[in-house]
Amino acid sequence: MRTVPRLTAAAAAAVAFVAVLSGCTASADAEASSECGVFPYTLSHAFGTSVIDEAPERVAVVTDVDLDIALALGVEPVIYPGYELGAWQEEAFEERGLDLDSYDPADGIDFEAIAAAEPDAILATSGWSLDEDYAKLSAIAPVIAYTAEDGLDAMTWADRTALAGCALGLEDEADAAIADVRDAFAQAAEANPQFAGKTITYAVIHPDQITYSSYEGSDVSFFTDLGFTLPAIASEFTSDTSGLSKENVDKLEADVLVIGYPFGDEGLLTRDELESDPLFQSLDVVKRGAYGVIGDDLASPIAYPSPLGLPWALEQVLPVLAAATD
Repeated sequence: MRTVPRLTAAAAAAVAFVAVLSGCTASADAEASSECGVFPYTLSHAFGTSVIDEAPERVAVVTDVDLDIALALGVEPVIYPGYELGAWQEEAFEERGLDLDSYDPADGIDFEAIAAAEPDAILATSGWSLDEDYAKLSAIAPVIAYTAEDGLDAMTWADRTALAGCALGLEDEADAAIADVRDAFAQAAEANPQFAGKTITYAVIHPDQITYSSYEGSDVSFFTDLGFTLPAIASEFTSDTSGLSKENVDKLEADVLVIGYPFGDEGLLTRDELESDPLFQSLDVVKRGAYGVIGDDLASPIAYPSPLGLPWALEQVLPVLAAATD
């Protein structure tokens, strides 16, 4: 992948100034609308409003999830953060013959590189650092940000996809992408009626803790859309209290247990260490063989669902769930 060279501060400022004049204000002879896909389009979001004069042709993205959304809508971003691509993203790049410009995200968003790409809009529906970065990004081009202050938690992958479709003038493409994902899960649920009503616990082994990931209030739609439900104990956990010590693994009990080890040997416990632990072995779900392990590359598309990552993850996880409920 090509990486955009960094500009001097002066050059970046010049590009940003031009972008402000051309992209961030409504046309003088047209009144901005908030109707989906009608331009000039005004998007009200957690940081104010963004006015997009016409359907953007050059779109920058600042997160992996927004890269997925763009690709799902048929958009080829002019620049994206150059994290290692997930398998689902690699497939999309290969299928479409994409060779997109990227920037090194090691130090956060590279504003100079984004400015040099001259985007018409910046897709940031999942921008985790927008509270710090919005001002700089909005000086480059209109930002398509999450629409409520708690949008990072409150918005689903479908909400983000629909939002992007409205702001980019791709409402039909967004509707189709959402429908395709929902159809895939509906078909999987129909083909596996044994999932219906079974409780499930999903946990991830992080370096400092066993994380109870399927707590009430988290986005567990990946499992619930297949017919699973959460055990009563899920209500004891929150995003702030999701950590488990190995002495409390009994709290993982459910009809079905799925665990991911994305950190390998750097996790609190390796798979061998956990599976040889007497307390873990004593769990009824383990004794019944209703315990499954997912691949290292699946933690991300489950934790950060997108219209591109979800169908790929479903194909990988479905055999694990089917085996655990057999």
